[in-house]
Amino acid sequence: MAHIVSVLIVAPFLVTGLIYFIARKLYRHNRKAFHAAVNISTPFYMIAVVILLSQLFHVEVTGYLFILLLVMMMVIIFFQWKYNTEILFRKAFKLLWRICFLLFVFLYFVLIVYGIVYRIFFY
Repeated sequence: MAHIVSVLIVAPFLVTGLIYFIARKLYRHNRKAFHAAVNISTPFYMIAVVILLSQLFHVEVTGYLFILLLVMMMVIIFFQWKYNTEILFRKAFKLLWRICFLLFVFLYFVLIVYGIVYRIFFY
């Protein structure tokens, strides 16, 4: 079980790089390759952050994650309605997905650094 957890924690970074290089060969366009890597690797970062939070702080945040995603989607849809008067769910979901990528990549690296520092100094 520890090997599976460690692979899921390390996998997002590897998955992002691997998908980027494969998509770059397929699309021959850096921007499309980057978007493909972001879109495919976002769930891996989400899972890794949930596992890291569980391992470091002994808390389960899966339910809170779903609530956070729903609230973020509601805010995006509200602003779409407010400024465009037309709600495009595909555009809203794409924006949510990209925000999630940025948020979870940041959280992933912060938790990795925290985990390393904590294990070195306090374990």
